Formats: sequence, structure tokens, C-alpha cells
Amino acid sequence: MSQPIRPPTGAYLDDPANNIDPPLNDDALAVALTKLEVTRVYEWINRGHARQRGLRSDLVSLCICPQLLPCKRASAAWCAREHGVTREWASRLRRDFIRQFTDYIQLESRRPRALRMSS
Repeated sequence: MSQPIRPPTGAYLDDPANNIDPPLNDDALAVALTKLEVTRVYEWINRGHARQRGLRSDLVSLCICPQLLPCKRASAAWCAREHGVTREWASRLRRDFIRQFTDYIQLESRRPRALRMSS
């Protein structure tokens, strides 16, 4: 009879001891956090009535990257005029967004001046 072939000591490829504490991949962790943040922002935009989604989307753009809005000096008042709501309502929604997401994302107002894109 033939005997089973045994690999030499230390040649075992699927050693369970290697998988006990796998090293953390910082890139995978950053991607997972980014996906979570994008999902939470998307959920915030979709709250309320369907008519508010455009306003909420513009307010997110105003807070994160205002250069994407089609005006030179974007503000909550501009978003309110574009969507036919009061300035107070748009400001309240903007403050709500900032309050909820200021710890998770870097808002335009918190970036150093050197990193801001010029309009």
C-alpha cells in the first residue's frame, strides 16, 4: 500500500494560526467608512416628502462642495429660492445636516483655506 504524502514541517499553506488575528487593512477600513457615510447622507436626502429631495440634495452640495452648485455665491437662501421654500426652512435643514454629519465628513466650512477649491 502507498502511504499518504506528508508535506515537510512548516509547508502547510492553510495554517489556521495565520488567520487568528489577520492584520487590519487600512484601505479596506477607509472604503467601508466612506460607503457608510455616503449611505447615511443618501438616507438623509431621502427623508421627508419627494419634493424636498432636490432641496436636501442642494443643501448637501452646499455643505460639502458648493462649487458644484450653478451659482457664484451659494447659500441656504439661494437653495430656498430655487426650490420655493422659506429661507428659515432651508437654514433649519442645513443646520440639521451639519449637526448630524459634522463628525463623519469634513464640511466645507471646516477645511483649511489652502484645501478649498476656488470658485
